[in-house]
Amino acid sequence: MGLCDLRHVKANKDCQENPAGLSSYMMVVPLDEDHISLIAVNDQKNRYDITPSGGTALKGFKIDFKSNTGKVSSEHNGEGTGWTHTGTWRVDNNEDDMAVLGRRLNNMGGHYLCFFPTGKTTSEGKEWKVVGNPDGDIQYSSGNDSGAARTDDHGTTPQVVCNYQVYDTMKWYGAIEEEEETDSSN
Repeated sequence: MGLCDLRHVKANKDCQENPAGLSSYMMVVPLDEDHISLIAVNDQKNRYDITPSGGTALKGFKIDFKSNTGKVSSEHNGEGTGWTHTGTWRVDNNEDDMAVLGRRLNNMGGHYLCFFPTGKTTSEGKEWKVVGNPDGDIQYSSGNDSGAARTDDHGTTPQVVCNYQVYDTMKWYGAIEEEEETDSSN
């Protein structure tokens, strides 16, 4: 069966809940041999097949964000050119650590993946929406707003953009553990 063979898309008959939105955190996993030993796009399902380095779970860095602010969206790049995926979120309680992490993500040259949990768990594990690709084509940007009045929304609104993914939604199923942080003055 080739990549361009058509297939049926039928309604799920299992009557599962399908809410919008994401959980209130995400995980950043570096694209290096210390974290991922193998990554490939699955040609039959809209997901990555990832083998973690040294264990059964991936290891990554957690970013907690304001509830109901996390979002992953995609836009078609045109026929035969894939999709651009964008992940956004808002950090209001820890702007300082987000600023430091944002600087580091900004300087990593795109060599990481961002995993947003959907809140669903399947027989294959926890479901994650993924922004990023095996080639490290992801870009970080952010902006900060203090708000004018004491009751205004405020904080840092980061965004990660991957301009080439082969499906309009990319997923991964499995566990991601928080990695121990190392002391660094960089």
